[in-house]
This record gives sequence, C-alpha cells and structure tokens, in this order.
Amino acid sequence: MQIDETIYLDYQAATPIDNRVLQVMQDAYLTNFANPHAADHILGWKAASTIDAAASHVAALFGLQAEDVIFTSGASEANAMVFQIANAVTVETGKNEILIGAADHSSVRNEANSTSLKLRQISLDKNGAPAPSEVEHLINENTALVSVIGVNNENGSITELSKISNICKSKGVILHADLSQAPLAIDIDLLKLDIPFATISAHKLYGPKGVGALLAGPGTSNLIKPIVKGAGQQGGRRGGTMPTELIAGFGEACRLILIDGESERERVRLITEYFVEKLEKKQLAKLIGDQKLRHPGNALMHFPGRDAADLLAQLQPYIAASTQSACSSGSIEPSHVLTAMGLDHQVASECIRFSFGRFSDKEQADRAISLLSSHFEANLN
Repeated sequence: MQIDETIYLDYQAATPIDNRVLQVMQDAYLTNFANPHAADHILGWKAASTIDAAASHVAALFGLQAEDVIFTSGASEANAMVFQIANAVTVETGKNEILIGAADHSSVRNEANSTSLKLRQISLDKNGAPAPSEVEHLINENTALVSVIGVNNENGSITELSKISNICKSKGVILHADLSQAPLAIDIDLLKLDIPFATISAHKLYGPKGVGALLAGPGTSNLIKPIVKGAGQQGGRRGGTMPTELIAGFGEACRLILIDGESERERVRLITEYFVEKLEKKQLAKLIGDQKLRHPGNALMHFPGRDAADLLAQLQPYIAASTQSACSSGSIEPSHVLTAMGLDHQVASECIRFSFGRFSDKEQADRAISLLSSHFEANLN
C-alpha cells in the first residue's frame, strides 16, 4: 500500500481496513444502528442478529463457537481480563505465580506486573519465541497461569503452542495465548490445541480499531471476571453496549481470512523473502531470526552501524516502518523483545521491523529497497 509518497510497511502495528470490511460496517451504520440490547423491537433484534453472525465468523476462525467470543475494546482489555482470571485462580486455589514470555506484548507485561502475584519470565528459544522447555522447567504447583504470545509482534517468531499447551494441561495449569498477530501467520484451532483463553484484535487483521475479543474455550466462563461490569451485557462477562458496527467489521475481517488466509500468507511471504534477499545481497542489512519459522510478513532487519530511529527519520516521508512495537514507539530504550533475544544495546538500536501485508506488492518492495540503497549511497559520498 502506498499513501501519497509513503510506502506502508508497518502491517504488524496496524493493518489498513479492507474495503469489504468497510462496506459491511457502513451497511451496519445505516441499517443496524439500534441498540442491540433493545429487546422490544425488530431493529434491536436485527442489530443483535448482526452481532451474533459476526461472533460466529470470529469463532470459526479459531475453531470455536459464537458463545465462546467475548467482545472487548481490544486485545489490551482482553489481556487485562486474563489476569483477573489469574487473580481468581489464586483466591480459589492459593496458587500465586504466573509465567509470561520474556518477549510478550507490553499489555501483557504491564497487566502481569500489576497483579500481586509472583511473576516469572519464560526465556526464548533460538528464534525468539517462548521456549517450551523453559515452560516445563518453570511451571510448578504454585503456577496459576501461563501466558505466551502466539506470534511475536516484533521479531515475527511463531510459538510452539501445541507443546506448551500439552505441558500446561499435564500440570493442570491454565494457558492463555495472545493471538493478536496469529491470524495472518498461522491457522489456529483453539479446541484442538486445548487452549482455554486467547486474545485477539480486529485492527491486526484488516478490521477496525477499537474492538477485540477474549476467546474462552468451553467450560471456562465461570472463571471470567469482567473489568467492565456495566449492565451485565454478554452474559455478565463484559458490560457495556456492544458496538454493532465495529463488531460487524471484525466478523467480516475474520470471515475473509478464513476463506483466503492460506493463499494470502504465501503471497506475502514471497514479497517479504524477496525484500530480505535484496537487502542482504546489497549488504545493507541482515535478517534477525529464522526466515521460515516466522510471520510471513515480518522482516526484522539489522543495519550495522546505523541508528534505526535516525535512519527511519531520514527516510520520512517515504517509508513507514518501526523500530519496535507501536505501543513502545518513542521509547529511548531498546526493544525488550530484542534484548530478550540476547541482542546487546547497540545491535538492538540498529534494528528496523518492516512488515508486509494484503496490500503490499513487489513494486512497493522494490521502491523501498531503492530508497534504502540510495540513502546509503548518498551517505557514503
């Protein structure tokens, strides 16, 4: 995607809304504007029916049923609900420890730190994902919850969720997976994986900002403690009037991935690999991590001897990319993800995350490569 003269290469921060999603939302704004909780007239019923249909689409993408979807304002709120669950488990069982991945998203890290529970971090495998062997080593009779990121938002690494799920199940410990980045990278069936809780966000999969979900597997509703009680909407699991239009867009975005996700991932992967190969061949940058076991649109590149923030600033307004997660953007400290991978302060400050997606093409990749090459050549003279 190119907006005016800017090539958008920051899909892992936020995806552009798909026009098909936007059309569904516009229709909902025009015809399903009634309060979906208004149970006394047909327009309320229609709005509620729109939400039910969207919930079915969201659930289907993850191998669940509509009743397993709890709509929230985004993944951050859903993550906060997960740690309310951890607190509830502690009250009920006395277990007082939680495990999270060392490179988990800041919304998970901050919520975990806000609890009174003992926090331990799961170190990473060689690709930058939470290591199952470390989960097995750290988990014990005091563990109330394990939380891991399914696909990392900075280094693109894919977590071995099946192995971690089996470990947690064998120990009788609740597992939560932050799957915000997962739908564009891998197929996920939470029922087969036996993962009780997961969180997702619409604006990471070509839907609107401001809506996400906590996915709760069968038999887990009794553990959910709402942060927003409101008037007891969504079966008392999350209060507040449900935003029909945003939810309709969320559902359509999930439906489209369910149809075309596999072929789209392959197309995006080829563009990303082309971009990485060209930069490495020109000796401008080197990929951080494994090229195969990662998000197909992720290219975390190390530019030796170049401060990443300065480099991106000098490339404005032509390239939109990131030095780290958008939630941490502007921090003077290097990314906690990169330091958790073992990169020292200097190397971590020399990395840029380029991320490709549905509206990327080879021509945009070529232009970005040309801009980077020209910038380096100009600075050598």
